[in-house]
Amino acid sequence: MSTAQVAAELARLAGASDRRLREYDRASAGRRRQWDREHFADRPVPGRDPLEQAYRLLLARLGIGEEEAPIVERGPYRLVFHSRNFCPTLEACRILDLDTRRVCRLYNEGATGELLRQVDPRLVFRRNYDKLRPHAAYCEEIIELPPTGTASAGAAGWTGTPAR
Repeated sequence: MSTAQVAAELARLAGASDRRLREYDRASAGRRRQWDREHFADRPVPGRDPLEQAYRLLLARLGIGEEEAPIVERGPYRLVFHSRNFCPTLEACRILDLDTRRVCRLYNEGATGELLRQVDPRLVFRRNYDKLRPHAAYCEEIIELPPTGTASAGAAGWTGTPAR
């Protein structure tokens, strides 16, 4: 556990409005795109398809291994994993008595999706907010890739199951 990371999260999250959380998310998206350019500009992200590449890119960005976020479901258009890694945002939310379902949705879900879209612009990142720490033993996170010919998970013909 990094006390410096938790302290930084505490400073950002204490008293933050929804608007401020969204601003942090947008700023984080830019930093994540820059990180991707710095680490993968001259080589492809490992993986056999965009779903696996996106998953591996996220693990690399978080600096964690597959054992900390194991894949629990895999299909042609969807990959689901359960994150159990140390999370400074979770720790800060516990200390500040903030609801992770609100904070994570506004504070970093967009930035995570933006990072994964560097692999394929059709990728969609979601969380299952019924299965999110500390309300569950893990954070259920989903990467979806709508079939070719659909613009998004809400497009006609898409049969994926979005997270709640």
